[in-house]
Amino acid sequence: IWEKAGFVAHSNFLSCTQAINSISQKKVGPWSTGASDGDTGIPQKAFNSDRACETRMNVQFSIYMGEDMANAFVFEDIMLDDEPLGLADELVPPDAPFTTVISTDEEREAGEEVFFGVELPIDDIGEVQGSVRSCQKRDKGDFRIAIQILGLDKRHAGLLTDVLKGERERNPGDLIWATGIRQTNGTFATVVNSPAGLLNVAQLAKITEIAKRGAGLAKVTHAQRVILLLKPEQQEGIREELNTVGLNIGVLHHGIRNIRGCCGALCEWDQGDDALKLSLEIDQALFGRPTKHDVKIAVSGCPRNCMEAYCVDIGLIATNGRYDVFVGGVSSSVHFKGLKLAENIPPTDAIQIIERILEWYESNAEKGERLYKTLERIGHSDGEGKSRVFAPAAAMFDGMDIGDDISSRLKRTLARSYGLLKMREAVVNDQLLVVGCH
Repeated sequence: IWEKAGFVAHSNFLSCTQAINSISQKKVGPWSTGASDGDTGIPQKAFNSDRACETRMNVQFSIYMGEDMANAFVFEDIMLDDEPLGLADELVPPDAPFTTVISTDEEREAGEEVFFGVELPIDDIGEVQGSVRSCQKRDKGDFRIAIQILGLDKRHAGLLTDVLKGERERNPGDLIWATGIRQTNGTFATVVNSPAGLLNVAQLAKITEIAKRGAGLAKVTHAQRVILLLKPEQQEGIREELNTVGLNIGVLHHGIRNIRGCCGALCEWDQGDDALKLSLEIDQALFGRPTKHDVKIAVSGCPRNCMEAYCVDIGLIATNGRYDVFVGGVSSSVHFKGLKLAENIPPTDAIQIIERILEWYESNAEKGERLYKTLERIGHSDGEGKSRVFAPAAAMFDGMDIGDDISSRLKRTLARSYGLLKMREAVVNDQLLVVGCH
């Protein structure tokens, strides 16, 4: 605020009260003396004590960030934690105080201490400590949060400062491979891509051999991938060693991840003409392709949906030898069921329609934007003004404390649905309509 008014932000230059009053008198930005015209909604008498002054500084900061957040350098889809992540051996204060803006689906209160990771252009993640200065809910349901930086990963303090200030690209746009990820016990994680969770004997033996030289164990993830915990000296050459048995390092961000698939024809309930086989074919065709952000794909061979295909960016669920295709699902700090894009797609056309979905996503998504957010953003204007009909239904849940904002969920689902209609126009052509889609 002081800098905006042309002052030097130094405690000996102006008292807090003098600073704010001077800003108001100069009518810098949205502030004016007395606020009698409604510019700020803060009466001049509110600045009569140092205690009130501290409160008003926070309010004015929120107003300032509210005006500039739309044009600020924003870090999208950041997950905030209340405890240190353990990525850094030591957090050091920045050379000079500064604030950064992030986008998240988690609401936070001013003054909360938070920790988060930031992708760096050196294929590593730096840990950051900060204090929430303001939290602003947007029409789309997510939150823009201004965070004052308190601590930086000592290993990359200078680089983190440049990245957080927007003075250096967080990532050049290439996909980030999941290797060399520092863990809290001092090991470094490497994620092994295992399409549909399938590993042969030679691959299992190699994983065992590598694990014995590392932490002595491996972790199988929800996404059917394998995490190896390596000693520092094992990191060099790990890709080549995995390649000897036909394994690849997994994708961490900005690419198509491990393709999840069920047991397919091995299961008596399979209705998809072998969903396991299709999963492997999709992986062979698409794994590792760079994208605007993470893309997760899952294939379930029957409506029991063991692969949770509703909860990924692109999900296929089989019925009677054909697939229904769902898009825009997500299951993390925010969770939305995928929306049905097309139905009755034959297995032979599955990769083709996935390719078209990816082309549409790449053409319409902003950098760092997951597919569900692209659908929501594109459909937002069509849904705006129509969501008031949800108010009576949402009001039924008020006071139930169910851990969900029904009003926001309904509004965002409506926006995603309008976005889906626009995707459908571009992705599902006449030929596919003839063979399957209604």
